[in-house]
Amino acid sequence: MAKSYAAPTTGYVNNGGLVELGANNTAEQWDYITIPMPTQPLRIMVEGDLPTDKAGVAVSVSFFEGTTPLFSASGTWGTQGQSSAGALKKNWKFKLRNATTGNKLAVKIGGWFPMTSIDVKGYGTDRTLVRDSLTTHVWRQMHAFPDGRLAPLSAYRYFDATDCGVHTSALFSTAGVPVEIWQNGAFLGLYVLRASNDPNSYLMDDTNSQHVLIQPQHAYDMWTATFNSKEWDFPSPAVSGYDTGDDMSALNATVNAAAARFIGWMQDCYSGKVDIRATYRSYLDLTSCLDYVLIVELSGSMDALVNNWMAGAWNATATAGVWHFWPYDEDATWGLTSPINGTGADAENIGFLTGNTSKADHPPGFFNTVFNVFRPELRARWRQLRDAGIISAEAITAWIADYVAKIDPTMMQQDLANWSLTGATGSINVGLNIPKESVAYIMDYAATRIAWIDAQWGYSG
Repeated sequence: MAKSYAAPTTGYVNNGGLVELGANNTAEQWDYITIPMPTQPLRIMVEGDLPTDKAGVAVSVSFFEGTTPLFSASGTWGTQGQSSAGALKKNWKFKLRNATTGNKLAVKIGGWFPMTSIDVKGYGTDRTLVRDSLTTHVWRQMHAFPDGRLAPLSAYRYFDATDCGVHTSALFSTAGVPVEIWQNGAFLGLYVLRASNDPNSYLMDDTNSQHVLIQPQHAYDMWTATFNSKEWDFPSPAVSGYDTGDDMSALNATVNAAAARFIGWMQDCYSGKVDIRATYRSYLDLTSCLDYVLIVELSGSMDALVNNWMAGAWNATATAGVWHFWPYDEDATWGLTSPINGTGADAENIGFLTGNTSKADHPPGFFNTVFNVFRPELRARWRQLRDAGIISAEAITAWIADYVAKIDPTMMQQDLANWSLTGATGSINVGLNIPKESVAYIMDYAATRIAWIDAQWGYSG
């Protein structure tokens, strides 16, 4: 018997006669809801206590675009993310249900894949709410050039027999839209509703043992120490009993060996034991790695060298597999870096993060090897993307303007009143970076950083 949930009490019973509900057209029948990509401020109206942990509390929610009601649901909400527990302005995770059927409620926003849980990020150290969404957007524009795809055609065609391959909107990272959250009638704050980062977003079939997706979890000595699966997350494939931090070698030795092969090869390239140029075709999709290095350098993503990246292969075994790199969790960018604060992390001062004199507190390791050995390819790729206008201050400014237009300035003022700039917690010293909490700063950083890299690599347009 399905578990019962309270009927949602937020939202409207009657929306002014804009919609007529028929016998077979009621929201109570649907476990899957679609809403458009918002063009106005997106609002989540919440009734329920404020959660204090990931377990969460019962909640009733309604989603609005502007003042237009989209849908209502019941469920739970709790804190989200590793750092959120210690932050003042927390991240939240909504797990919604159809109150009538008790089933999970999947929500599809625009072209994003459906989500059965909805994450909203507070970004206590980036109060502009721009940096993470901007970085992954720019990377997608880069990596999709020139063929329009973010992955090999074979990765898309894998799903031909099951659903005609309608997976072309796979994001290969996250994306976000700004959202207001109102709790019990009072404005709680501005957040970013972020697209899912599950295996489906990487065209991974988690029932296929060769579809291996990994993410470092504080593996700070990854470039020199023996591979330790406890320092990594394995979102794919699905392994019975596995949770992040578990020993994959004990649960699935084959999957563990596939990841260890790739990490071991990167370590050998870094140490000089292996010639990266002579061997990379058996291990690495070079363009994905070049584009990853370029987005790190363009955005100043200091926290993306031994953390905040995903790697995956669709043919990973203990003896074979070509791996790809993808960016993730990119809010510590565009001038917000750790441990460098203030003007030291400005676009013209930070230097090359993957270069030989990197100022990053994390060692660039393998990415430094790529920076040195494939410098001609990096410069050629930079020139290609600059010539095409994919990387340009104008394109970045236009995207930021469109994104920020969905934020009501009065709500930003209220957000800053609710959550003081000097009160946020996190690795970045917010007090030393208050001048960077500005959309104009990010625009200027992008223009300055592009010009700086142009000068280093001799690009004149």
